[in-house]
Amino acid sequence: MKLTQFLAKDKIMVNFKAKNKLNFFSRCVDVIVEDHFDFDREEVLELFLKREETMSTGIGKGVAIPHIVYSKCRAHEIYVFKLENPIDFNALDGKPVSLLFTVIGNAAKSNLIHLQILAKLARLLKKDNFVKELLEADSSEKIMEIVAKYE
Repeated sequence: MKLTQFLAKDKIMVNFKAKNKLNFFSRCVDVIVEDHFDFDREEVLELFLKREETMSTGIGKGVAIPHIVYSKCRAHEIYVFKLENPIDFNALDGKPVSLLFTVIGNAAKSNLIHLQILAKLARLLKKDNFVKELLEADSSEKIMEIVAKYE
């Protein structure tokens, strides 16, 4: 499985502005809902916020992997948000987050795909060079190239 099959350049936002975690999710959901006219903005936002209440998706090294399943989602997708300025995300290492891989999938389809995407991301994000290159990337094209190179 390749992450690039769930990712597209138009789903990679560079220099994304967010004041804090709540503001990030509000703006992130706006982007997702803009792509999916049938999604209910408040339902999607609530799913992300409830997921974060369980445990922060900030995994460390300035990276977070917010993820949800949503009944109206037809296919698994990854959105990447590279923030203009890091924000506190209650990450495991206590460091602010600058890079977010946001995963949304369909609850009715196999959760196996969702779990495989998360596992693949987690494995790749353990590689310091991968994270370093992503944090230095200045365009959606460059981020796409880096993901493709490492996967």
